[in-house]
Amino acid sequence: MDPTAYYYMPHFKPGASVHWNQRRETVSHVVIRRNTLMVYLVGVDSPVYPDALQLAPSAFHLTRVPDRV
Repeated sequence: MDPTAYYYMPHFKPGASVHWNQRRETVSHVVIRRNTLMVYLVGVDSPVYPDALQLAPSAFHLTRVPDRV
């Protein structure tokens, strides 16, 4: 793996601001159920598929950390 490799993906976490149906909403919590990621929004009863949400991607830098003894 390239040591300078960055990966970009949306980071759905509680409190994150997302766009859904042309409105700004806030993420309440995230659940993985039956191998599917579902995002719950504040004030919305049913979960939302992450593909329906717009969120700027975050950059992740993956590095290997040695095990502590």
